[in-house]
Amino acid sequence: MCGSYELRAKARELNRQFPPLHLGPPEMPHGVEMRPAEPVLMITANGASYRGSQARWGLVGSFLDREPRTPPITLPGEGLVTKPFYSKILKRNRCLIPATAFFEWQSPAKRRQKLRISHARGKVLMFAGIFDHHPLAGTTCAILTTAADATLNDIHDRMPLILDREQGMFWLGEHAEFPDEAFEVLLQSASPQPLVIEAVIEEAPSPQLSLAFA
Repeated sequence: MCGSYELRAKARELNRQFPPLHLGPPEMPHGVEMRPAEPVLMITANGASYRGSQARWGLVGSFLDREPRTPPITLPGEGLVTKPFYSKILKRNRCLIPATAFFEWQSPAKRRQKLRISHARGKVLMFAGIFDHHPLAGTTCAILTTAADATLNDIHDRMPLILDREQGMFWLGEHAEFPDEAFEVLLQSASPQPLVIEAVIEEAPSPQLSLAFA
């Protein structure tokens, strides 16, 4: 998965999708294209309701003494439950990260091409994520990935773990013991969302901006 995604949804759209979520302008990111180390929106469970807040994209585990130079923005979901430190985060700090699209790069013969992957009917995608609180780095998060489905496997072998509404509620739910088997089923299931791929046409710079001044 490429290191950026898009969020063009309005707060009211997300509030309708996850009632009783009450997002407002303070929780929404300022930009449209989310990049590593920037604040992104995550949704967590808050008792019987949901809470939206910002977290920095790039997970810094609370078990670390210092912040790594390049914190992971994605983590493979496979085998995560067996990793000593990340499994603890997985079991206690799960979140959803909303997106209207994510980006990949393809390398045809002449030049690299940026691709935008989105829901076929324009709906918001919900990525499975985990987060943690570090005394120095603050709240940070990462997106879980799984094997690419048939739509994407010619472009990349990985993709975000995308959940539908029912799966999202399960993901955010409280469990006396982490449901390892159900998590494996999520990872092995094809994306429940129909995805479409389109080329991103980058605008050429203005000739005036390209002038070199002596």
